[in-house]
Amino acid sequence: MHQSNAKYFDLSHFSLLQVSGNDAFDFLHGQITGDLHQLELHGWIFSAWCLPNGRVLCTFIIFAGEDSLFLILPAMLKEKIFGRLSKFILRSQVTLKDVTDDYALIGLTGEEIEKLLMQTATQDPPVTGNMIQSEYFSCLKLWDKTPRYILISKMDHVEGLLDNITTAYKMGERTGWSLLDIEAGMPWIINSTSESFLPQMLNIDQMHGLSYQKGCYPGQEVIARLHYRGQLKKKMYLGSGHAGFTPGAGDRLVHKESGAVAGDVINAESDPADGFRLLTVVDTQSADSNDLCLEGATDISVKLQPITYPA
Repeated sequence: MHQSNAKYFDLSHFSLLQVSGNDAFDFLHGQITGDLHQLELHGWIFSAWCLPNGRVLCTFIIFAGEDSLFLILPAMLKEKIFGRLSKFILRSQVTLKDVTDDYALIGLTGEEIEKLLMQTATQDPPVTGNMIQSEYFSCLKLWDKTPRYILISKMDHVEGLLDNITTAYKMGERTGWSLLDIEAGMPWIINSTSESFLPQMLNIDQMHGLSYQKGCYPGQEVIARLHYRGQLKKKMYLGSGHAGFTPGAGDRLVHKESGAVAGDVINAESDPADGFRLLTVVDTQSADSNDLCLEGATDISVKLQPITYPA
């Protein structure tokens, strides 16, 4: 029997890259904004890869397993990131592989998810921070008001898992998962927003995905200077509004009276309850304004609120 709030989601709009080899940890640690040593504590981190000017190329979830590191990122950026990241390997003992077709990515929401997963393992799987792993799967527990997980399973093991999941859970719409990501303050950079924002603007520093203590990585000097000089003038907020359509990534928010640009939409999704919800990077001085609207649609007001992340 289905639980009322238990759903599973097809996450095939994400891709999975595997980074393996003797130098994999040091290589990736020297490329991303996050401190990979945090994986020992948290199990997974949400982090970013930047250009030398500090602008974010992509955001991704990273976790460890099978003597490798794995990156979950939007499928539309896979080829761009795979190609650019490959150029930095040089003589390092690192293998970068697209394993999207070898694994199933499934989103889960609802109670007793961990209990269901335990039924598919031959022994109690180890737990590292917010990650559960067994010989059959890795499962990442996300921060959210209700239990929410990303399940990663090899294709040759997923059938048994799916049988249990589809029996206990209803299938949810992909847009429903995206809405949950937005409400959790998890920004997914795509083609239209790549190379546009510094990681602090996307609140990456509030998610354990940006370290100011680790060594060098692309963009580190610009990112650190902004932090230590206290010059951050933009950050990400959760917004909501009412319209007969959903704003798109890269759309702008403006002041209704002056028409001055206040910010940019990162992700947006329709809200079944009413209207739409979005993540937007906005000038901090404009965040409390009551006259924000979508550019070209002054009749569609957008209200913002700060995003709170787990400590």
